[in-house]
Amino acid sequence: MIDEPLNEHGHRRELSTLRLKVMLMLFISALLIALSLLVSVLATRIFNQINPAIADDLEWKARRGATELAEAAALGIAIQDRPTVERSFGEYRGNADVAQVAVLDRTGALLASYGRPLANEGELYAGPPGVVRVTDTTLSAWAAAKIEGNVVGKVALVVSKGRLRAGQRLRREILGATLFGCLAALVITLFFVNAYLGPLVTLTHRGLRTARELEIAKRIQTSILPTRTSVRSLEIAASMMPATEVGGDYYDVIPVEDGAWIAIGDVAGHGVQAGLIMMMVQSVVASATKMRPDATPAELWNALNRVLIENVRGRMGCEEHVTFSLMRYTTDGRLVFAGAHEDVIICRVDSGKCEQVETPGTWLGIDEALGSTIVDTTARLRGGDVMVLYTDGITEARNAKGEMFGRRRLVDVIERHHSEPSEIIRQKIIDGVTEWMDTQDDDVTVLVLRYGAEGAAVTAAA
Repeated sequence: MIDEPLNEHGHRRELSTLRLKVMLMLFISALLIALSLLVSVLATRIFNQINPAIADDLEWKARRGATELAEAAALGIAIQDRPTVERSFGEYRGNADVAQVAVLDRTGALLASYGRPLANEGELYAGPPGVVRVTDTTLSAWAAAKIEGNVVGKVALVVSKGRLRAGQRLRREILGATLFGCLAALVITLFFVNAYLGPLVTLTHRGLRTARELEIAKRIQTSILPTRTSVRSLEIAASMMPATEVGGDYYDVIPVEDGAWIAIGDVAGHGVQAGLIMMMVQSVVASATKMRPDATPAELWNALNRVLIENVRGRMGCEEHVTFSLMRYTTDGRLVFAGAHEDVIICRVDSGKCEQVETPGTWLGIDEALGSTIVDTTARLRGGDVMVLYTDGITEARNAKGEMFGRRRLVDVIERHHSEPSEIIRQKIIDGVTEWMDTQDDDVTVLVLRYGAEGAAVTAAA
């Protein structure tokens, strides 16, 4: 196998994928960095507000605590009663912020204490009373214990900076976790973009290309259907609703000097492949009716059958078949048709009742030898009669209970509205089917033809 070099479109897709990767990585990186900065700024602002408040609270506790303890312990200091002094510590004993309480008597000897002694314990009483002394780990203050204005001792209170250090540690941990999360997210993003974005973009390109191709096929299919072709003595309204983007139903009205060729068919299944076969049928019918305007429907059916067998079964390797009926209408109301499709429904103007005319024959595209069994069948329209051609997407439409719309309901709609214009009858049929069915599982096609309307035209609706 020879590898073909990338064409211009391939290079464009490759550049587009690379550009998208780079742009996505830059966008995600910028987003993560912005998020990290936001978290950092918010954390800094929060701790900048909390830490000063904690520091003020600890400083107040050291100053206020020393004064309260000095007042509470004054009597015990004066009488040199250690238990009384220790009981005066009260709520300060066991307080999480209190590192030490030290009480000196009048001589400066240590009378009572709480907590772990500090290495610089002698400096607790340096400076004037009530002034908070700050170190790296503590805040301390002392106050004189007095009785009637006489100093009987000193009380020092040491408050730990544990809460401040914990807040600063938490801030560092938050900022570190934010940075680590940002870096980890960037690494994961780079891996994800590199490993998964390329295939995703390729699938997206293919999906968009497929959607464009289906849209093109749909436009081609609908464009080859008849729109407002004038047919003498016939008023025609028609519509086809594909179940998917491209349908397998087919109808055509090809005017000739003394009437028209009318065709309707249904390729087995639906979708792109059925749509391709349908367009193949349309092309062969259009060219065959122009090349052999004097041929019978059975002769043209045989020619079409040979082409389909060669193309569909021989070249495409498919086994699809087509239910198909080709009809030759002349302005005197005579109908000659061949092929196998749904029964032709003719609603007679005089009785308002429908007749169902069988289409004897076989399906297109099965076996070339079956052509010898195809015969022409005739029928006749009288002035005011309505003829309806349709595909099984109408009769086999199912409601939520699984019940089919059926031919009987179709006939009822035709008989109720047979005196109205063809377009009204067509719309009533489509309304009835769409209201009945739960979901559309098959293509829906209908042609309504009223005989005796001079100079009418085909009115097609999607």
